[in-house]
Amino acid sequence: MVSQDSFNPSIIFLKSVVDLAALPKDGKPQVAFVGRSNVGKSSLINHLAGQKALARVSSSAGRTRTINLYQIELKYYLVDMPGYGFAQASKEKQSEFGNLIADYLETTSNVAFVLLVVDAKIGPTDLDQDMVDLLRNAKLPFVMVVNKVDKLSQSELVKLQRTLESDYSHIPHILHSMHEGKDRDHVLGAIHEALLVYRK
Repeated sequence: MVSQDSFNPSIIFLKSVVDLAALPKDGKPQVAFVGRSNVGKSSLINHLAGQKALARVSSSAGRTRTINLYQIELKYYLVDMPGYGFAQASKEKQSEFGNLIADYLETTSNVAFVLLVVDAKIGPTDLDQDMVDLLRNAKLPFVMVVNKVDKLSQSELVKLQRTLESDYSHIPHILHSMHEGKDRDHVLGAIHEALLVYRK
């Protein structure tokens, strides 16, 4: 893993879009964040940016219904996709969000890396496994970021680690907590390494 202890990228909010046609067409790499509703993608982006309010954080699931773009030092983009699996959304909306994510991952040529964010308290779900299958079929490099590990007791953390080792050993993963700075560096390091490979 590349050490990123002194890496503090300049991250700015660029824009929100509702369809793929409005995405940047400058050919710069895109790093996508996908995950179920309310897994903490916005909080993770804020943590990476070292800012508290760059990405809007809501306690209500399903609030992110647009594709939100953040520009990193004019070099690449973070792309925050709508959350999937929001139970209280209509079936039509659930399908719409799901299709949008699938279309993005399968048709956007400059996706360099994907962060699949899951909730440590819940663990990977069947919907997350569907996303793993989609990412593999699209041949996209990705890492599973297990978010909010600070919410777990020690016994729950041990159980989670056993599950990851037994059922998801084939998937690279990072345990992330807002309260542990080293976890921020691990995520940034994974992005940095993926971009190095992408640009070769």
